Amino acid sequence: MSNGSNEGPLTFLMVGCQRCGTTWIDAALRDHPEVYLPDDKQSYFFDRHYDKGIDWYLDRFASAGPEHRAVGEIATGYCLVDVVPTVAEHFPDVKILMVVRHPVDRLMSNYQVRKQEQGWVSLEKALAAKTDLLERSRYADQLEVILRHWPREQVKVLFQEDLARDDRAYFRDICEFIGVDPDVETSQFGQIKNSAMFPRIRRTFTALRMRPVLDLLSRSPIGSALRRMKKRSGKRGYATMKPELRQRLLDEFRSCNQRLAEYTGRNLDHWNQ
Repeated sequence: MSNGSNEGPLTFLMVGCQRCGTTWIDAALRDHPEVYLPDDKQSYFFDRHYDKGIDWYLDRFASAGPEHRAVGEIATGYCLVDVVPTVAEHFPDVKILMVVRHPVDRLMSNYQVRKQEQGWVSLEKALAAKTDLLERSRYADQLEVILRHWPREQVKVLFQEDLARDDRAYFRDICEFIGVDPDVETSQFGQIKNSAMFPRIRRTFTALRMRPVLDLLSRSPIGSALRRMKKRSGKRGYATMKPELRQRLLDEFRSCNQRLAEYTGRNLDHWNQ
């Protein structure tokens, strides 16, 4: 466990994981008057910009006021095993949230939204290139490192399937954990945040260096309406994985899933299918 106290006003960090519903959580928490989040969802400080210095990072929270009982960031790279110790060095007392989903589904979604930017021509080649696609779905590996630096009572693992099942209960659970009023309503109830449903649009905006515009559109009522239309159509936003590759990945994650099940007390047998 880390010793010392936090730098700055932070009280919580959602440290991951990519493609697990963190965009919905970010949007929902922004509706809460007792929660402060920086203007941008992620600074990528600890995983990409640590050379800018801790003061650069803390400046993002300078506008937090006494009315904000919870101050934090949602940053999906802070769960990576080589990043966690540095986060803990600066923020040993914050509450840590980590949201996960079926590891193979997460990997496929992550591949779809990153392949244009990364230049990946196929999932098989992306995996062969030793990218972080596999690492980011090995949740137990990440959680084990997290628990070396924060006590269990400061760490909460969330499951995206619970968001899909009951978003109100899901949001209440998060609010209670970070210490804010759990009865606050959010405009995100009933909404779906999943830009992977529009991979062609995403690729086009990325190629034109207009990703910030796409992110604003995704969080807007227009983005929500488009997602509802897409869901009602029953059409998928991307091709399915080859059965033999899916089975290989299911086998790859099986032991890690079991360890996560033991840590969380959750039956994850359906993740092996």
